[in-house]
Amino acid sequence: MTREEVLDLIARCTKKKEAFLFIGNGYNARTMCALHDYDGFFYMVGSMGLCPTLAAGFSHSTGQPVVTVEGDGNALMGMSGYPVVVNAAKGMFVHIVLDNGLYYTTGGQKTLSSVVDFGLVALGAGYDRVYSPESLEALEAALMTALNSEQKSYIVVRTVEKERVVHPRVKYQPVEIRDRFQETVRQRLY
Repeated sequence: MTREEVLDLIARCTKKKEAFLFIGNGYNARTMCALHDYDGFFYMVGSMGLCPTLAAGFSHSTGQPVVTVEGDGNALMGMSGYPVVVNAAKGMFVHIVLDNGLYYTTGGQKTLSSVVDFGLVALGAGYDRVYSPESLEALEAALMTALNSEQKSYIVVRTVEKERVVHPRVKYQPVEIRDRFQETVRQRLY
């Protein structure tokens, strides 16, 4: 599965469920912004490894369904926050890691994901369910199951880079990302 295929599926399922989506920095945010820009998506630019904790804080404050997506480099950087995420998030919370084994944004250096069992770490931190789908169909089934539960789910998706696709940087400044996301929250909740 490619990053583009996986993010396309995540965007469609998240919108269908009317969940809020938080996307970690790097190529995942760039790709999502290029393919499926949406006001209910929060692009976490410039803060490696912190997206799940921000998403959990939002979940804790609002009780709304939340999906957070990050790459393996971000996940490796932010694992210390996993117990906080599990204990802070309320209701349906889906944490997805796209593992291509690379720090793609900085030139394709290898990460240490090949020696880390993300699913085992997630279970140890307290996530209720872990999925490791190996096809788009299996990913869709896992994601829809997770989106329809009140549990904290963790999904690890192995992706491949078939060719170097260069998506532009997220086109919004951090203040613009905040403002448009806040407006979407206001419209949906108040």
